[in-house]
Amino acid sequence: MTLRRNLKVALAAVAAVAVALPLAACGSADSGKTTISFLSWDNEQIMQPFIDKFEEENPDIAIDFSYSPPTPEYIQTLQTRLVGNQAPDVFIITSENKADLMDNDYVLDLTNEPFMENISQANKDFVSRDGKVYGMSLTSWASGIVYNKDLLAEVGVEEPPATWDEFLDLCQDLKDAGITPYLETIADGLSRIPDAFLGSQFAQEGVDVTTLVDEDPQTPGADEKEAVEAWMELYERDLVTRDTVGISGDDMKTQFANGQVAMICTGPWDFSTFQDADMNWGYAPMPILEEGMESYAQGSPSPAFAIYSKLEGEKLDAAKKFLEFMASDWALDQQTANGNAVTVEGYESEVTEQYTTVYQQNVQPGTYFLSTNFYSNPDVLITAQQAESQRLVQGEITVDEWADNIDAKMAAAQ
Repeated sequence: MTLRRNLKVALAAVAAVAVALPLAACGSADSGKTTISFLSWDNEQIMQPFIDKFEEENPDIAIDFSYSPPTPEYIQTLQTRLVGNQAPDVFIITSENKADLMDNDYVLDLTNEPFMENISQANKDFVSRDGKVYGMSLTSWASGIVYNKDLLAEVGVEEPPATWDEFLDLCQDLKDAGITPYLETIADGLSRIPDAFLGSQFAQEGVDVTTLVDEDPQTPGADEKEAVEAWMELYERDLVTRDTVGISGDDMKTQFANGQVAMICTGPWDFSTFQDADMNWGYAPMPILEEGMESYAQGSPSPAFAIYSKLEGEKLDAAKKFLEFMASDWALDQQTANGNAVTVEGYESEVTEQYTTVYQQNVQPGTYFLSTNFYSNPDVLITAQQAESQRLVQGEITVDEWADNIDAKMAAAQ
């Protein structure tokens, strides 16, 4: 590493800590109280109601809150504090940092804690290794097909069909009627459709997705090749423009809201746009690759709460109480009010009418999959998928080459 690179890393670390430390004001140390530090990537406005309620219910505990925005800045801040012996007592674990946190024994094993009993298995799998769970994830999201009911009605259809072949036929019918059938964005990475297909395939084959990270070599390209071949039929049949490589998520969303396209694929974060557009829209589960397969969506658990592994005594007890509180009905109600879909067993979030089917069919049972959650070096995989998917859609490479190129880049990173 060059001197210039060393200096950049050092300055980045200093800057990261500088962002977090001035915000540590929500729960300053009080005499006679046990104080635990909490580093979050949700800001103070979001977390303050949780902290206030927890401290009200636990007057002998104070929360020393700090914030760093997701994702790279948060990970750098946390890493700087961990290696600098300033570890927060409670912090966030997610796909981008879970391997490092587990490898270095920074996170406490929560497997047998009482507050983990009702956590969804999919949320546990997200932050598991070798049968042990290292975080508490409470909410999840799942993508689906957003559709314009009025445009589908022009070809005599009420909602997108359940299978992929039928979905392609619907796209053809819409195109023949002079309606742009479908639009997606490849500007930022792989389409959402192949992850949904791969989740179904893994479920059918009985694959334990938590073991993918341990494979040597890892082959996410080969794993997803069949799913990508099926997805590419959209382009081979000229049912969607290859300009998707340059269309942003906002462009896609705007065209749909303006009635220029019949269907797009996105998640609940875009619902407000469609509601504000005052349009007649619906939200359907992702189509399944083949008849008889289980319905899966591209989706993911939320980042999880983790406890620093070296905590002991009163601080450890207080940290566990905080996680127990975050899984309480009051806290889950607050999560729902914030627009999150809770996946704790025995609890059901109130979601918008259009999201109900996907929430009940995919989110609650955990039938969703996100490839970058289950392979090591997710940053490498994201970059590889983005570059190779754009080349694939533009016709520069074949699906076989797409898979080989991704796996070669992953192998080089291991």
